[in-house]
Amino acid sequence: MKCNFKLVLCFFSFFCSVFNFPVKSGEEFECDNFEIKGMYVGEFGNILIKKISTAKKLGINAFVIDIKNDFGEITCDLGDEKVKSNRSIKDIKSLLETLKKEGIYTIARIVSFKDKEKTKTNSELAIKNKNGTVYVDREKMVWLNPYKKGTQDYVLKIAKLAAKAGFDEIHFDYIRIPPFRNLENTDIWEDVKKKSKICIINEFIKIATKELHEMGVKVSAAVFGCTIPMSLGNVTTKSSANIGQDYIAIASEVDYICPMIYPSHWPDGSFGIPHPDLVPYGIVEKSMLYSNAALQSISKKARPWIQAFTATWLKFGAWKNYGKKQVQEQINALKKHEINGFLLWNSKARYSF
Repeated sequence: MKCNFKLVLCFFSFFCSVFNFPVKSGEEFECDNFEIKGMYVGEFGNILIKKISTAKKLGINAFVIDIKNDFGEITCDLGDEKVKSNRSIKDIKSLLETLKKEGIYTIARIVSFKDKEKTKTNSELAIKNKNGTVYVDREKMVWLNPYKKGTQDYVLKIAKLAAKAGFDEIHFDYIRIPPFRNLENTDIWEDVKKKSKICIINEFIKIATKELHEMGVKVSAAVFGCTIPMSLGNVTTKSSANIGQDYIAIASEVDYICPMIYPSHWPDGSFGIPHPDLVPYGIVEKSMLYSNAALQSISKKARPWIQAFTATWLKFGAWKNYGKKQVQEQINALKKHEINGFLLWNSKARYSF
């Protein structure tokens, strides 16, 4: 009876991923030459404290903490009675003091324009359909309209409150426009015709960075990986102009530009690699080759998000289990191009090492 090797390999990877087999623990990543070695840890205060010892064993020295999460909820009391919180983090100042005593660099993640929560109380800030109803995208999410001053003021207010609470850095995520074509049927379309998506995002980033720098904190922004080759005129399957992200322009304003270069998120064939998720070193190495070429003298601003999750949703034969080895391969690729920082992403903040 003939054995289909690819099928067996995929089943084994799927089995390991689902049951979360642990990899060898207790050893640091080989990353001494990196300045910021961060990981996304979510928003639950008591759990964050428990992650400190694990982080130190791995050589991690920075935590990315949700302050405005993927739903637009504020996760802690920021000292403003007008800003409601879900209080996932009970005492943010105490948490930050503990992390800093342990030598952990603290980064506040602000999910900027994707926001279901704020639009419940102020739908005027939401992108709306032409019939006046709130626009809902394919993922059933609602977006704030960045063309409205009230939207920009609100997002920046949360960022400033996080800075005041004691964070070392503010990290803007979802700093973009929803990409879907049916925006032609929304109220944002007339704004886009007057001022480009890239222009409005750049204007916000410039203002936010200036005002946050005045408060003594650093600023970073997450962008799609496709913005890197697009900045060199190399068109991928999605245009970064469609979401309002210009890699070079954003990098010029912030302290750190954080492209999401997860191997699983690149289309098959990207950079000549048939199935990018199977080649973590190769896809990250190529990404940063393009990044350095695009940024040139400011290439040190690049601090990528790298993959620390298993992409089981990809087709059979196109993905594999991601553990410590695959993360290290991505780190090694960053070393080759003298990148001095990285952030580990796992959306559930559940790492298998």
